[in-house]
Amino acid sequence: MLLRVSWIHDHGVMRLLLMIMLLGLVGCSLSMEHDPAETVTVKITGISEGSDRERVKENLEDCIQGVMHMMTSTASGSEMTVQVSPVTDVKKFVQEIEFGKVTEVQDRTIKVQFIQ
Repeated sequence: MLLRVSWIHDHGVMRLLLMIMLLGLVGCSLSMEHDPAETVTVKITGISEGSDRERVKENLEDCIQGVMHMMTSTASGSEMTVQVSPVTDVKKFVQEIEFGKVTEVQDRTIKVQFIQ
């Protein structure tokens, strides 16, 4: 049974590699960067605990408006910045933030004061 699972896993990896190579041949590329037109930046202040940061990321994942998504985050001291995509409706995204008080929204940048 263990060998069969391993074979299926290797077979899946080979399929993935083949698909990536075919996409490259037809001119498609896979990007690991956020699309600025569908990305929001959430700047959070007053957050310093790792567990609170994880809770914020979970809430932001729930706000994402798409099946596939990308999220990157950085933290320093009591501040955290998270970039999330895709977000097509910024207003709706803001309404779904549950971890703090939204203090400012400017274009696709959202500032939030964290509340425990």
